[in-house]
Amino acid sequence: MPTKINPKKAVESSVPALNTSQHHTKSNALHDIYFLGNLQPWPGFLGAVRLCHENFAWRQETLGYMLRVRDPYTYGNVEVGDEHGVQGRSQKFHGDVINTIFASQTTTQRNIDLRFADFKCVPSTYSGTPDVILKDSNHTLKIVGELKTPWIDEHQLEPRLTDEQTLREVLAQPIRYMQDLGCMYGFLSTYEETIFLRQVVDNNGVWRIEYSPVILASATYDRLMTTPPAVSALLR
Repeated sequence: MPTKINPKKAVESSVPALNTSQHHTKSNALHDIYFLGNLQPWPGFLGAVRLCHENFAWRQETLGYMLRVRDPYTYGNVEVGDEHGVQGRSQKFHGDVINTIFASQTTTQRNIDLRFADFKCVPSTYSGTPDVILKDSNHTLKIVGELKTPWIDEHQLEPRLTDEQTLREVLAQPIRYMQDLGCMYGFLSTYEETIFLRQVVDNNGVWRIEYSPVILASATYDRLMTTPPAVSALLR
């Protein structure tokens, strides 16, 4: 018998592993920029994700079914070898799922007016092109995201959390998009690792960028979690 997948189960699940080809791009795609501003860890990020998840009134709508045998339409069958391939897999396994969850949770009392989309789906004269965005039904930009390939050493995120100089290098591009486009939130992802970002102005008028822990694509949700799944963190 197939297992029903409701919004809560979808949010709590990991995404399929990326099917990376043995032949792929070799060079890093980091821009030659460096973030010099106030950069701090995002305090209480994991606890806030957990609290949001546990207190959310999930609707019990069935979004799909999980088969006991391998479902050819669910898993990552396409091999990827460059950033465009990573973008396509991310839009399928993050964007499609989250857009479906947003739509399922929208009621007359609560409207989650957000959708994953390409940057060209919003009216803008900006010269840059973020890899992915979230926008509302009025085509107003809300969140910007930047994607990198996970097999390039310079793109790996976890080691950079203990090296502030390289962390400032890898986060500079999504932070620039956030600043230039006026987005409070953003993220950087290699599909396998994701860091979430937000702009904050404290009570003293001091501005800073805060960054989350690295969230792994393989993570699943449990109440005693140390890290949430990427989909759950995005819903935060």
